[in-house]
Amino acid sequence: MSTTGHRAGVFKKPAKPHKSWKGKRTKGEITADNRGREGVKEITRSHSTHRAVSKDARRNQLKMARERKMADAMERRRTSNAPCLVTVVSLGVGARPSEFIKKLTTCDETIVQTTSPSTIDFAVSRFKSRISFLTPDKENVDAVLDAIRASDVLCFLWPLSAELSEWDEQLLTIIKAAGLPTIVSVVPGLGGIANHKKKEDVRKGIEFTISKWSMSSAGVLPADSVTDNLQLLRILNETKKKPLTLQSRHSYMLVENLECTDKKEETCTLVAQGYLRGPEWNANNLIHLPGFGDFQVSRIETAQDPHPLKTSGKPHETQVIATADDKRQSLETEITPDAMDGEQTWPTQEELEEADKEMRRVPKGTSSYQAAWILDDEDDDEDEDSDEDMDDEEDESAEEEDDEDGDEEMDLKSEAGETTASEMMFDDGIDEDINMAEVEKYRKERENAQWPDEVDTPMDQPARIRFQKYRGLKSFRTSTWDAKENLPLDYARIFQFANYKNTKKNVMSKIGGNDMDAGDSVISKKFNGAFASVFIENVPLAVLEAYKDTKNLVLFQLLPHEQKMSVLNMVLKKHPSCTVPITSEEQKFIFYVGFRQFEANAVFSSNTPGDKFKLERFMPAEKTFVATVYAPIIFNPATVLCFRQDDKGRQELVATGSVLDTNPDRIVLKRTVLSGHPYKINRRAVVVRYMFFNREDIEWFKPVELYTPSGRRGHIKEAVGTHGHMKCRFDQQLNAQDSVMLNLYKRVFPVWNYSLFNRNLNPSRFVERSRVESISLVNEDAMEE
Repeated sequence: MSTTGHRAGVFKKPAKPHKSWKGKRTKGEITADNRGREGVKEITRSHSTHRAVSKDARRNQLKMARERKMADAMERRRTSNAPCLVTVVSLGVGARPSEFIKKLTTCDETIVQTTSPSTIDFAVSRFKSRISFLTPDKENVDAVLDAIRASDVLCFLWPLSAELSEWDEQLLTIIKAAGLPTIVSVVPGLGGIANHKKKEDVRKGIEFTISKWSMSSAGVLPADSVTDNLQLLRILNETKKKPLTLQSRHSYMLVENLECTDKKEETCTLVAQGYLRGPEWNANNLIHLPGFGDFQVSRIETAQDPHPLKTSGKPHETQVIATADDKRQSLETEITPDAMDGEQTWPTQEELEEADKEMRRVPKGTSSYQAAWILDDEDDDEDEDSDEDMDDEEDESAEEEDDEDGDEEMDLKSEAGETTASEMMFDDGIDEDINMAEVEKYRKERENAQWPDEVDTPMDQPARIRFQKYRGLKSFRTSTWDAKENLPLDYARIFQFANYKNTKKNVMSKIGGNDMDAGDSVISKKFNGAFASVFIENVPLAVLEAYKDTKNLVLFQLLPHEQKMSVLNMVLKKHPSCTVPITSEEQKFIFYVGFRQFEANAVFSSNTPGDKFKLERFMPAEKTFVATVYAPIIFNPATVLCFRQDDKGRQELVATGSVLDTNPDRIVLKRTVLSGHPYKINRRAVVVRYMFFNREDIEWFKPVELYTPSGRRGHIKEAVGTHGHMKCRFDQQLNAQDSVMLNLYKRVFPVWNYSLFNRNLNPSRFVERSRVESISLVNEDAMEE
């Protein structure tokens, strides 16, 4: 056996210079020797990269950010004097919310219960806190959504069977789409099950249902014994609150008392009392009253707290905590267009000479130029008669167009007063006549899915007249279309941001009283959560009558620019429960956008990248789309709910989504496809017929490119004869089964029919099917023990 070791060859690499055991210093030793001195490379290196900041420094920055957020949250919780708002919603055949709250009062003798028109308040001295409960009727969508918008915690009462009705499932969909605060799941009666195995099965079944709806929850809680109720009160009070985006951006108030002062003929000053919640209130910002619009605030004063934690014998002294000044927002919602604000068209010399030849009676001192613009009574009568004749001709032609062409104005509109075949099955055995218009609407939707945007060329009217507002595009993606071209008159009434993102950034930076120039209009942080009175000016007297029976009235303060009208784009998706074909023509929808509720017509377009978007004739069922309406400005993100009314006045959920942006320059193009059939095929040369029916139309549409469903491209070369045959040339040979297509485009705009929602809709049809009497699943004996 050889005792010699391995000998290094001539190609052995030398040791690396940073090897410390080879006599080289480590990086730490070099840094210690430098003692803070940095090299030129370290100084000149960009500080925006991660290399400029060490790992320890980045870890320290994240730690400081967490501590800062924690300190801000603790400060808000410590300075806020408002009680915790909890909305109680019972699902299925669970316990009644009123009975559930009544049982909670028996868990502690020190609880002081007070009531108001909207809430049931607990003053829990054991936890040094206050809790307010809201119990809206779950069949009233407006009441549930209003309560959740103002709540800190949403408490669901689940049934032991974990079975939900159709309305419960749709209600959960609406609540999720509108936004969820912190959720607490309670199962009354769970603790009363003696069998442990059965109890675990029930608990797992309910937790599976909760997970199926993708609602984060720490688990289900029983509410049967005194210990369970005390633990539940502690959780409701100390659980981490997750405010909605609407609550973190807008100051809001749950109104507990409404009064009217300074009455005039039709208006008054409305005094709304409640706890100031959300960011710091600004008296210069507007207040939104649901169903009536936006109003200005004159001042904000403190008021006597009706639900104190500890009663004191000292009389309350009213203190003005914020007053409006000359910087408060205006009530201007739209611009009044000037009809004369346009380019002046001057008459030509020939028109002036013809006007001089006409003899007409004019006032004394009128020049020849002025006389040319004065019409006689006979001329007026002739013009009116001619206008009436033209209107009659237009009406007759419109009726003929409706019979022959379903493109410009579809004769089968999606009307609100219709019921589907599936709804007829649930009627009480009553035979109803079949709605043929609805049957045709289903047929039109199937035809549009099979032959998208394809229409028939009219035979009694030239195509160049019928489609004179359309144009051809060489490429839908790359061809240019001026966004300011041929705008409707309604665009002169709206507002538009020069830079939407920059404006949103500036507005959001001033949320929470960070505006240093606001002065006395912003309340101090020490009044955050105080019970106060807000004086709203020039409110119609009908508001007090309308809100007399309303329990959950929530006021929201607007951000700057949110009272102004513009073009609002919303990304929506059709709800699976809506099986009726929906079109945007003459279909007025009810939109719940943030804290606003309004009615408006919408234009549907594709949700695709690019600068031009294709019009959707029917609401897509499987993919997202964009609905464009005239509406007040609102900054994204904001939730959107879309409803429609049926023939019985019932509200039906149509789609859900969120706000995309506020952009009037969004180009929505309506596509019309004209089709023809190959008559003779000679390699790449093809004679096409049935696309046009006269020679002039062929010459008019000659520049537009042709295509086939198989991907062939071509152009019109010349007309053949006088009956609409034309010679075309394609890039490849066609087969006999091909069709020849021609695309035309026209920009469309929404209809200006914005109106506030009256909030008087009947419940959904799902309520009528699944309306059951809620029963108590709470064992009375178990609750007493």
